[in-house]
Amino acid sequence: MKIAFVLLGALFATHAGAQPPVSARVVDAADFADTQSPQWRESEQRATRRNVAALRSIGLLARSKSQADAADLQWPLQPIDGFDQFGYHGVSNYVDHDTRFPGFVQDYACATRSYDLASGYNHAGTDYFLWPFPWLMMDQGQVRIVAAAAGTLINKADGNFDRDCAIQGETDPNFVEILQDDGLYALYLHMRRGSVTPLPIGARIATGELLGLVGSSGNSTGPHLHFELRDGNGVVVDPRHGQCNSGPDRWTVFQPYEDPHIDSLSTHSAEPNQIVCGYVGGKNFDDSPHYQNLFAPGDTFLVFASYRDQRNGEVTQFSILQPDGIVFEHWNFDLADENAAKPFYAGTAFDWEFTLPADATTGTWTILAEFEGQHYQRTFDVEPSTVSPDFGAIDRARSQIAALAQRCRSLHATTPPPDCK
Repeated sequence: MKIAFVLLGALFATHAGAQPPVSARVVDAADFADTQSPQWRESEQRATRRNVAALRSIGLLARSKSQADAADLQWPLQPIDGFDQFGYHGVSNYVDHDTRFPGFVQDYACATRSYDLASGYNHAGTDYFLWPFPWLMMDQGQVRIVAAAAGTLINKADGNFDRDCAIQGETDPNFVEILQDDGLYALYLHMRRGSVTPLPIGARIATGELLGLVGSSGNSTGPHLHFELRDGNGVVVDPRHGQCNSGPDRWTVFQPYEDPHIDSLSTHSAEPNQIVCGYVGGKNFDDSPHYQNLFAPGDTFLVFASYRDQRNGEVTQFSILQPDGIVFEHWNFDLADENAAKPFYAGTAFDWEFTLPADATTGTWTILAEFEGQHYQRTFDVEPSTVSPDFGAIDRARSQIAALAQRCRSLHATTPPPDCK
């Protein structure tokens, strides 16, 4: 089953007096979802039990572990050095606490931000998806997966295809499993092919240690990390405390149920293209942002903003300032004005089109955004047309990086091409 982003640009109706977005994209629960087949789960658990027994027999694991209630989990994602946006993710799904299926869903806050399947699968982890250009971010390796807590590496797999784009795919996930020092088993699923840590089974893992890169391997509809905890009996442990989960909150830094935030604010030379699937007709594809931050007087440009956890009534105040501080454009934006199908989305993206006057002031222009008490700023430059900027240079460079990342992935028993670094 292929899952598409909901494209609402042509359906939105904006109230008079507001600046209408050119287009919009929203994320539903199924856009970054997953499942594990019973066969894979049985195989994974059998290998885990075997590995744990072997490690204990040689003294690398304590004979027993006590399950701690203390909060010991650190944030499991980390952007690469030089990452230049304000955020890189959203949360599409939490643990489903209602064991009935299908259509009986209840997350830890007694809401329905989760899912189940007719196959009998109740979502067993938290899904952290890449946003706003997930396939490009995946291929460029922009977001790393790091250990949320210290422990011992007890299982892993790599080399599996990572672009099935389906909840009922035909491949197994690339993953890492750690027996944490608190006695819980942590699964990090759907890693990018070729990125899984080379450390051997039995290696000690420190909190924050690199485990791999966010990917979409196995039964996964888009690039995301599925983070799952289980106790020694295989029972799912939700690390978030709420009205429908009496267990302790295990995060050292509290993670709110909704975390409204602007993930990115940028300028573009053309409409950004966020693709549904990064694999079409046997070929790899990436999103095409058309990033550009250098324009000439008279040019048309787009201001693009992506959000996580956006809800009706949360107003963003946007301004574009000329180099002398004079306001070129100012507008307010509220999801409620767009007549969307739902009042809340885990991820959204919008863009607005503007044309610089022929006598536009040259120099550095500034885009300001204020959203839910947080302030964001991005700049772009306007120079005379004699500069003749190459508007496609950034996109071409990013595409080359993505192609190199794909071609140079090292797999088990293979050697990357000689020109890979």
